[in-house]
Amino acid sequence: MIHPTKGIVLNHIKYKETSIIVNIYTQQFGRQSYMVNNVRTKRNKGNSILLQPMTLLDMEVYYRPKSEIQRIKDFKVAHPLSSIPFKQEKRAMAFFLTELMSKVLMEEEKNTDLFNFLYHSVEVFDTGINGDYNFHLFFLFQLTRFLGFGPETNHIDALFFDLMNGYFTSTEPSHGFSISGQSLVNWKKLFSIEIQNLQEIKLSGQERYQLLENLLEYYNLHIDSLGELKSLPIVHQLFHDE
Repeated sequence: MIHPTKGIVLNHIKYKETSIIVNIYTQQFGRQSYMVNNVRTKRNKGNSILLQPMTLLDMEVYYRPKSEIQRIKDFKVAHPLSSIPFKQEKRAMAFFLTELMSKVLMEEEKNTDLFNFLYHSVEVFDTGINGDYNFHLFFLFQLTRFLGFGPETNHIDALFFDLMNGYFTSTEPSHGFSISGQSLVNWKKLFSIEIQNLQEIKLSGQERYQLLENLLEYYNLHIDSLGELKSLPIVHQLFHDE
């Protein structure tokens, strides 16, 4: 049976000489893998958009429950990316965020709120916002709320944030996974910031680096499959060096 759905390209792997298996987060079926033949040929340049992370698609797909690899009947670009593929910093950030999403978005079921968050975030990031150098911090923080381990807001004036348990506390946790001092001040900035106001997060390169490290530690404590992110050194170089 054929189903219409929107999708967000995450990544792909090469298959045989000319084909790929592309991972797409879809509006109707969550995370899905699709076999696409003859992508890496001169005659099918139009299909190369499936190689571009964060491409937003309108799709018609075949869906077979319990099948590990699905098929695409037809697709077109829903929102042509105007800056992500062409600006070095945005392209690097797209690779970083889709690498992370590929590790944490594993559910093969519909999640409308999560899809809408991802889709809208990509649209805004591509169209252009002030403070886009903070976009990855905003995105990772907000994504935790959809993944089920969003930080609690109670006792936000406490001296520590417990990364393992996701809440503020007045005493330092004995397990050692916590934030305090200036790192905690910067952590709190993420709780109320809106995507259109990212320029209001005032951080030095070192502070931005530390805040990302805190976020990734938080992810690693709650998601066993995260592990090492190969694109992280490039993101550090582009957004955290001053």
